[in-house]
Amino acid sequence: MYVGDPYPVAMSNERERVISITLSETEWRAFIARQPQPVDWLREQIRAEAAPTNETKPERNEAA
Repeated sequence: MYVGDPYPVAMSNERERVISITLSETEWRAFIARQPQPVDWLREQIRAEAAPTNETKPERNEAA
């Protein structure tokens, strides 16, 4: 007797993204001293950058 899938999974095209960066202990402590909620702060920064805008932002000329 078949009772169905015990773990039904809803199909979606949505994907979660994960970013991982390496910081020294000194860098980490300095960062959390300025941003006590680092995950929330980073998420807000990314969402602000990804948000549509009518203004053109100056291009960053940073070395990778």
